[in-house]
Amino acid sequence: MQKSKYWHKLDNAAKVFPAVSKKQRSNVFRIAFYLNDKVNSDVLSEAVNITLKRFQVFNIQIKNGIFWNYFSENKNTYKVEQEPDEVCKFFKFDNNQGFLFKVYYYENKISLETFHSLTDGTGALEFLKSIVYEYLILMGNKIDHENYILSRKSFSNKENEDSFNVNYDPKVKKKLKEDRAYHLTGDVFKNYWTLVFKIKTNKDEVLQMVKTKYDATVTQYVAALIAYSIYDEGVSVKQSKKPIKMFIPVNLRPYFDSVTLRNFSLYIKASFDPRKKWTFEEMLELTKVDFLEQLNFLDLKMRLGTLVSLEKNVFVRFVPLFIKNIFFKIGFQMLGESINTSSLSNLGIVRLPNQMKEFVKDVDFINSGPGINSTIITYQDNLNISINTIIKDLSVIKSITDQLILDGINITVDTNYEEGYDEIL
Repeated sequence: MQKSKYWHKLDNAAKVFPAVSKKQRSNVFRIAFYLNDKVNSDVLSEAVNITLKRFQVFNIQIKNGIFWNYFSENKNTYKVEQEPDEVCKFFKFDNNQGFLFKVYYYENKISLETFHSLTDGTGALEFLKSIVYEYLILMGNKIDHENYILSRKSFSNKENEDSFNVNYDPKVKKKLKEDRAYHLTGDVFKNYWTLVFKIKTNKDEVLQMVKTKYDATVTQYVAALIAYSIYDEGVSVKQSKKPIKMFIPVNLRPYFDSVTLRNFSLYIKASFDPRKKWTFEEMLELTKVDFLEQLNFLDLKMRLGTLVSLEKNVFVRFVPLFIKNIFFKIGFQMLGESINTSSLSNLGIVRLPNQMKEFVKDVDFINSGPGINSTIITYQDNLNISINTIIKDLSVIKSITDQLILDGINITVDTNYEEGYDEIL
C-alpha cells in the first residue's frame, strides 16, 4: 500500500548528480515513443498526472537537508511542454514545479527526459510506458495491458526500495583503482548543443551477423566498434599513454532479484592501450574477455559493496551537505569523467501489450554528456543505435557507420544535424 505522505533518501547512484550537474553536463537522458497520430497535449498532461498517482518515485521534489539531499512528495500538477530544439538540456527543478523529469510532445512523438538522480533507464522506461498507455486509453482506445503496464498493476513497496542498501554486505568489497582515460578533443557546438545521430537497423539481421561472424553479443560488438572508431580516427590517441575506456552500465535488477524503480545499475568497462596496433576484431575479442571477467554476480556484488561503504563512512555521513558537494565535484572529476572515454547503454527490448504495438511505431533512447555517448534500444523489428556528441568532428560517427555497412548491415540514419551547423553553432 502506498504511503499517504512520502519521502526517501537519495540512493547511492543519485547522491552525486545534484552537485555535479550543469549546462555542459546535464545528467539528463531521454526515451521517446513515436505514435501513429499527432499528440493531443491536453490529454497527455492528464495521462501524466494519472500515472504520477501510481509512481511515487517520480512524484517527488528534491530538498536540501543538513547532511544529505532527500526527496519529498510533490503535490503540484504536471503540465507537458512542446519539445525544444535542444536534446537532454539541463533544467532547473524550480522552473519545473519541482519535478525532476520533463514530458515533451512534438507532432506524433512523446518524450520523457529524466534527471539521473531520479532513476535509471529501466525505471524511466516503465514510467513512460505507463504514460503512453494511459494516454491511449484516454484517447478512447481499448487496450489489454497484459501485465506489461505498471500503472495497471498492484503497487509494491519494493518498487520504492533503495536496492543498493538492501543488497549491501559490508564484508564483500573490492578495491577500486582507475587510471585516467583518453578523452576526445575538438571544437564543440555552441552552448553545448547535442548532435544526435540515430542508426536504425533490423534486429534479426544484426543479431545473426554478430553471432555468426563474431560470436559476440550486440553490446560487445557496438562497444568495440565505438572504441575502434575512436582509435582509428584519432590522431592524438595513438600517441597517448591514457587508455581508451568504454563504460557500459549494467542493470543490476536481474542479478539481485530487484524490481525497484530507483537507480540500480553499475558500470563495467572495456579498456584498450592506444599505443598498440589494433584491428577491430582484436578489440572485440578483448571486449568479450572484459565482459566475462566483470559481468558476474560476485564481481558486481563486491563493487556495489565498495560504493555503498563510502556513504556509510561515519566521517562522510556527518559532514554538512555544502562540504559534501565540494567533495562530490572533486570525486566525480577523479573517479567519473576522468576515467571514462565514452559510454554505451543498452536498454534492451521494449515490451508492450500486443494491442498497444498497433499505436507505437518506434522508440528512441538518448543519453547526454561530454565526448561521445551511445545507446541501444530494441523495439519490434528495429534495433536503434543513437550516437550523441557535443563535438563537431563527425569522423568517429562515419567510421561506425562504415563498419556496420562493411559487416553487411542495412542501415537508415536520422539526425538533428544539418549542413552548416558546425559554422553557426
